[in-house]
Amino acid sequence: MNSGTNTATANESPLASSGLSGRPVVPALAAVAVALLLATTACAPAVPAPLAGTSGGSSSAGTLGSSSPTPTSTSASSAVTPSPIVATSASVSPSSSATSAPATPAPSAGAWRTFTSADSKVSFDYPASWRVSDAAGGSGGIDVDVANEADVVVASLHVGPSGGLGGACQGDVPYTVLDSVEVDLPHQPAKGTVTPRFAFRALQEPNRVTASFGLTDTPAGHNGTTCMFYNVVTGPSEWPLFSFADAFQVRAGGSEDDPMHKGAKTFPSLDAARAYMKTPDYLNAKRMITSLKIHES
Repeated sequence: MNSGTNTATANESPLASSGLSGRPVVPALAAVAVALLLATTACAPAVPAPLAGTSGGSSSAGTLGSSSPTPTSTSASSAVTPSPIVATSASVSPSSSATSAPATPAPSAGAWRTFTSADSKVSFDYPASWRVSDAAGGSGGIDVDVANEADVVVASLHVGPSGGLGGACQGDVPYTVLDSVEVDLPHQPAKGTVTPRFAFRALQEPNRVTASFGLTDTPAGHNGTTCMFYNVVTGPSEWPLFSFADAFQVRAGGSEDDPMHKGAKTFPSLDAARAYMKTPDYLNAKRMITSLKIHES
């Protein structure tokens, strides 16, 4: 290279014109050797300094889609580590659909229907695969049965006059409320009553648990025990009494005589009754009963 050629010429000139021929040869040769060493060192190719920012954005950007064949560019790109900024940009934001999707999808619009009474004052929603029909032996007012796919009555609705409540039972048993949800329905407040609500209640008998769901405004039992309870609500004067339940009256030792009417349920334990609350049968009945609307004149 040119710098090497220029260095060689400079090394020869001191021998011819330095004026050092009268001095001892050894020191002169030593001086020449030192000069040659310095010249050789100056002529050596420089080691390229590390590229500033080889791990930064500019170097990384140069390797993305770059067509440069130079070894320097290729070597630098192979040593680049992914930028932390790029890595964190892949994190999912809280507003993404993956985190905002509901755990339980809502039923499709066609999965449920709405029953409306002839006078349009009473309505409720029910599964499209179930059937609503007039109840046999209605006592006036609105009386309908709701049956499932097997044509077994899940719950019955009565809205109208009160025929009076009666019944007797013996031997109180432990009484437990397994589920309770308030509903917005008209009622006639009275001593000992509560706001209308859907309730799933159980009687713990010696060899079984008898449980029933429906609307009520009357707590049952005393000190956590009872032998009987009713699934009824005392309504305003226009609707003195209404009931929407699997059974009107539930008592210890009782049983459902009609195989086509589910009525009160029996379970081997309270845990089994609680497990039933997670079934579609229970959840659909609860949604149907709590959807009841009664419109006063």
